[in-house]
Amino acid sequence: AKRICFYKSGDPQFNGIKMVVNSRSYKTFDALLDSLSKRVPLPFGVRNISTPRGRHSITNLEDLEDGKSYICSHQRKMKPINLEQASKKPLPWQISRPVSARRRAVQLARQNEDGFGHRESRITTPKKMLVFKNGDVRLRRTIVLGKKNTQTFEAFLDYMSELMQYPVAKLYTTDGRKV
Repeated sequence: AKRICFYKSGDPQFNGIKMVVNSRSYKTFDALLDSLSKRVPLPFGVRNISTPRGRHSITNLEDLEDGKSYICSHQRKMKPINLEQASKKPLPWQISRPVSARRRAVQLARQNEDGFGHRESRITTPKKMLVFKNGDVRLRRTIVLGKKNTQTFEAFLDYMSELMQYPVAKLYTTDGRKV
């Protein structure tokens, strides 16, 4: 039996599928491809497997090595991935969403400061915050910080208590600093 981890071509956010490949569970290479197609989200299913850098294509079960990682793709051309980055599963609060056009405009506005430190245009956007219950990461809520719910810190804690359905008395960052 070979323990193998399969990653999605060009997607460093995909955590990988760990599988045990042996001759009893997969009689042919096509059977492995069909099984991977059900588990790796690719538009046309898994049609090709290669080494992590995408240089060597795997065409039969004997080419797979125990403990190694491989990339799955639906096309011949593979997009290599950084295995160190892909193998680390991010914590729930480290998952980020793609930068929207509005957020990008805000970032550009902040970068375009004149020589005196004044901003040419001041764009304010509401901030999103992910809040977890201490000791239970499954209980989490996304809170949008705006003018209505952040008049005072106490009002904000009351708002969070309502949202979490749990009395919120203190607030800490993910690295343990008190807010």
